[in-house]
Amino acid sequence: MARLKVTIHELRNQKGEVCLALFESEIGFPKDEQKAVFNRCFAITQIPLTVSVEVPYGSYSVSLLHDENQDGELNTNFIGVPQEGIGFSNDPRIIKGTPSFEKTRFDFSADSEEVQVTVKYL
Repeated sequence: MARLKVTIHELRNQKGEVCLALFESEIGFPKDEQKAVFNRCFAITQIPLTVSVEVPYGSYSVSLLHDENQDGELNTNFIGVPQEGIGFSNDPRIIKGTPSFEKTRFDFSADSEEVQVTVKYL
């Protein structure tokens, strides 16, 4: 096991918590946290927020939610647009729907032990 550091940028406030899921394949990505190899919510103690995850080296994708009201759900408006912040590794452009696993996949190795994620509010 190794320590992956995830730094989360541009949270709009310290309300609620950040829920982070780490996937090693497209199965379940990004919504089924039961398929994630790591899934946990963190209190927002500072902005930017850095958290550590213990996982083996490999290829992963990060999906995260700024759950401002701590209800465990991504709140959306009546047409499905997220009302809370979301973010993915590699910071893909979010236009319509969620980005693919391949667009968000990164390699975690001894040479690259940190990933940056920018939260987006749509």
